[in-house]
Amino acid sequence: MNVFQFPEQKLIEKFRNVISHQPGEIEWPNVVVTASKKKYQKSVFESSFTIFANIKGTVNLQTNKRNLKICEQTFYLCNPFESFRYEIDSEEETDTFNIHLNYNFYTKAKNAFLSSNEELLDNPSKQETSFSFNNQLHYRDLNFNRLIQSYQEKEEETFMIELFQHCLMLDVGEKGRRLNIPVAKKSTKEELAGRMAVAKDYLFSNYNDAQLSVASLSALVSMSRFHFLRIFKNVYGVSPYQYLKGMRIEKAKYLIQKTDMSIDEVAYAVGFQESTALYPVLKKELKQTPREYRKENRNFQ
Repeated sequence: MNVFQFPEQKLIEKFRNVISHQPGEIEWPNVVVTASKKKYQKSVFESSFTIFANIKGTVNLQTNKRNLKICEQTFYLCNPFESFRYEIDSEEETDTFNIHLNYNFYTKAKNAFLSSNEELLDNPSKQETSFSFNNQLHYRDLNFNRLIQSYQEKEEETFMIELFQHCLMLDVGEKGRRLNIPVAKKSTKEELAGRMAVAKDYLFSNYNDAQLSVASLSALVSMSRFHFLRIFKNVYGVSPYQYLKGMRIEKAKYLIQKTDMSIDEVAYAVGFQESTALYPVLKKELKQTPREYRKENRNFQ
């Protein structure tokens, strides 16, 4: 399997999804890019289909519309032919794990999973469908983590196909959430679903902001507070506050397990205004104290 460090900016500018035989063009390969950096930045003018994930630390991603942060609990799906700025700016090393797919591989895999058996038999050479992914952040579940941990054990094609299928199913599921929006007009459903995705990405990127509020989220997506609350719960099944609390709990569990930060420090790091607020929340979630959780998981490791 191709596993590379970060390439130089001059090389990045040569990557293309489809080669037009201009001098110096390089076709995007199937590749895993891993690196440990405190400071790094690059600008990508033509992305491959990309899965951005981190083993440790946070990456800043600036697209033409949004400023996002990718941490250990999230990953970002990026369509081919997108442009963005990617930056690491940290006092400690950030360990990245980014997967890029060759465009021909991407289109064949997409067609294979989204076409019926009849369509594939009638037109086996068909490579393109109208489907495109939503460029957005996703929560890293246990299955995703297991998949990326298996990359050294599996053949390249098997690993890439399984990971692509997981991301495709996740994206289709996200698109299906718009059906929960109680409006008849398709364009209105899509508009509201898009605004909820923007709000969710903002929650994922700014969960550690103690001042984050429903008022700021509703203003971000240009909706009234009560309209936003209602539609968010329609789409995600919980209120924005419950969604945010869940993200903070997962991040707190990670920091308790992986670092030597005190419980008070963890509380402030994940966005609680008072250090004492984390203790009862975690005890209710874990059915044990944070210190017991740390001891048990450190011993397990």
